[in-house]
Formats: sequence, structure tokens, C-alpha cells
Amino acid sequence: MSTAPPGGAPPTAPRKMVEMPDEYLPPNKILFVQDLPKDTTKGSLEALFRPFAGLAEVRTIPGRAAIAFVEFESAELSGVAKEALHRQGELNLKVTFAKA
Repeated sequence: MSTAPPGGAPPTAPRKMVEMPDEYLPPNKILFVQDLPKDTTKGSLEALFRPFAGLAEVRTIPGRAAIAFVEFESAELSGVAKEALHRQGELNLKVTFAKA
């Protein structure tokens, strides 16, 4: 005996949207930096990322002192900085690729 409604397929449960964790976002040239100390300035972020080749721009978010975006010339160059700085050192920053 079938439980399907006459003339149609059985009802399906709504699908849950699964969001990919930040750590697994695909590479791109913009990094999303989180867990910044409250006293972080654009200048201090530029100094932190300047040693990495291809730094293009640092963008802070007014009213959101704990986050920033750091743009590089390519995804390959941003990946080098991400690997070097993610959860490393005294600051313990969360550095991931930004959502495209």
C-alpha cells in the first residue's frame, strides 16, 4: 500500500540551507579579518599586512572595530597572508577569505 498522494510524488521535507564555514570559503583576493583588538587602526593593519606581496588596500568598517577587509592583487597573494596570519601570534586573528 502506497502513502503517496494520488497522482503525485510523496511530499518532501523542506531542505535546510547549509552555510559553508568561513575557513572553507574558496580563495579570492579579499581577506576578511575578525577578532581585531578594539584599539586596532587602519595604519596598524597596513603595517601587519605590508610585509606580504601584493597588498592593495585595507578597509576598516566604521562602527565595527573588530572586523576589516584586506585586499591583495590576487587570490594567490592573499592566500599567503591568510596562511601566515590566521590564528597565529599574539593577536590570534581570524583571517579567512571574504565571501564573494
